[in-house]
Amino acid sequence: MPKKNKRKLFNYPWKYKEGFVISGILIFLGLIIGYFYKNPVSFPSFPTNLSIIITYTLLLTAFYKFENNNKIIQWLASIPAAITSTVLFTILSVLLGFISQVSSGTINTNDIWYRLGFTHLTTSWLFVFAYLFFITSLGFATVKLFMPFKKKKIGLLFSHAGLYIIILAGIAGSGDNIRSYFVLGSNQDFTDKVKDFNSDIYYKTPFKLQLLKFDIVEYNPKVVLVDAKTGYLILPDNNKHFIIDKGEKAEFLNWIIEIKEFLKYSFPKDTLSSSFTEWNIIPALPSAYIEIYDKNNNLINKDWCTCGNFSIPRKNIWVNEDYYFAMLSPEPKEYSSDIKAILPDGSEERFTLKVNSPKTISGWKLYQTGYNEQMGKWSDYSVIEAGRDPWLPAVYTGIFLLIFGAFYLFWLGGKSINGNKQKHEK
Repeated sequence: MPKKNKRKLFNYPWKYKEGFVISGILIFLGLIIGYFYKNPVSFPSFPTNLSIIITYTLLLTAFYKFENNNKIIQWLASIPAAITSTVLFTILSVLLGFISQVSSGTINTNDIWYRLGFTHLTTSWLFVFAYLFFITSLGFATVKLFMPFKKKKIGLLFSHAGLYIIILAGIAGSGDNIRSYFVLGSNQDFTDKVKDFNSDIYYKTPFKLQLLKFDIVEYNPKVVLVDAKTGYLILPDNNKHFIIDKGEKAEFLNWIIEIKEFLKYSFPKDTLSSSFTEWNIIPALPSAYIEIYDKNNNLINKDWCTCGNFSIPRKNIWVNEDYYFAMLSPEPKEYSSDIKAILPDGSEERFTLKVNSPKTISGWKLYQTGYNEQMGKWSDYSVIEAGRDPWLPAVYTGIFLLIFGAFYLFWLGGKSINGNKQKHEK
C-alpha cells in the first residue's frame, strides 16, 4: 500500500498547524518589539480611533470582495484561523488574570517582565499582535457570512457581527475611556477638575460639583481583649465579634465584661477621659462604661473606654498588667455625599451620592468611593470617582446582536428538529 504523502508546512490548504505556528511567530515578534520599544502601546482617541476602525472594516470588506480567491484571505476566514487566533487571545486574557499588572505611576522600564510586556499586557505588543490576528480572522468570517447574504445564516451573521463590534469597540474605546476622581473638600467652591486614577493627568468635566455635606452611618464598635506582650487580639470564647451595646455581656478567657453604658457619639468631660457626655458634633466619638468580672463574679475593674480618633486619644481598660480590653474603631455601614452640581446649561441640581448608587451627568458616571479615613465620620473631604466611556453604547449594541444571533440559532435549531420529526412521522 503506497504511503500517503505528508503535507508540508505552509502548503495550501493551511490548517491548524499553520495557525499555531503563526501564533508563535506573533508571540516572538511581540516579545522582541516590546523588549526594545519600552513605551506602552495606546489606542488613539476620538475621532482618530473611529476613523481607524471604519477604515479597517472597509478594508476587510474590500479585500474579501475583490480578493476572495486569495488563499491567505480564505484561510483567515476559516475555522482553523478562528480557533487558533481565539486560543492565542484567550491565553493572554488568562495571563492577565494571573500576572499582577503595574499602573502607569509605578512603571520600571528596566524590569525584564515589563519590557517583555507581561506586566502591562493590555498595552503590550504581545496583546496588539494577538488582537490583530483575532479581530482580522473574526472580521473576515463576518464578511464571509454577509457576502453573499443568506437568510439561513442570519443567526451566525448576527453573532459574529456582535462579537466583532464588542471586541473592536472595547479596544478602540480605550482611547476615550477616562477613569478619574474629584476630591471635594468641605467649604470648597465648585470645581470641574478631576485627576486620572493612574497618572498625574488632570481633566475638566463639562459640569462643576460642590460638596454640601458628607455623612457616615456607622455600626456600633467592637471590643476585643488584647495581649499586651504580643499585641494579639483575642475574641470572646464563642469566637464571635463582641459588638458594643448597653447591657451586653461576653466571656473572654477568665473574665466577663458587661457594657453598663454606651454613647455612640460623645465627648470627654475632662482631659483624662474619666467620664463622657453625649455629643454629636466634631470631634465626637463612641464611648462605653465597662465593668470586668472574674468567673466568680468578683468585680476586677470598671471604667470608661473609647477607641480614640484624630483629636481624642484612645482609652483602654486594663484587666491586669498582661491584658486589657480595647474598643475598635467603628466600621462604616454606609457613607454618602450631598452634592450640588452646575450643569453645562448653567442650571443647578442637588443629589446624594451613595456607595453602589451612581449618578450620571453629561455622559459621566459618578460614584461615591472614599473619604478621609483618619477623620472617619467627620471627614473633611469626599472622593468621587468620575468615569466616562462614550463607546459603551456600541458595546451594548454588540451584546444585543450577539444575544439575538444566539436566540435565532436556538429557535432555528428547534424548528429544524421539529420539522425533521414531522417528516419522520409521515
